[in-house]
Amino acid sequence: GSEGSGNATIGKPMANTRIYLLDAHQQPVPYGVTGEIFIGGDGVARGYLNLAEVNAERFLADPFSNSPDARMYKTGDLARYMADGR
Repeated sequence: GSEGSGNATIGKPMANTRIYLLDAHQQPVPYGVTGEIFIGGDGVARGYLNLAEVNAERFLADPFSNSPDARMYKTGDLARYMADGR
């Protein structure tokens, strides 16, 4: 965004990566509405070593993927899509 606007754009996902902006029920939010960032795709790990409780909170089944073993990572960060797709 412009300097001093309080907005920053983060770009687009890398190849084989999906970014989801989801509400509290893990449903996609409309453009302009703030949601939590989830990352899906081939690069998402299965979890952290020896941190089962954190893994259960952060590494979730990806309901938007056609792959039955797909995972998505719950970042805890908030964002919104702009009307122009950024």
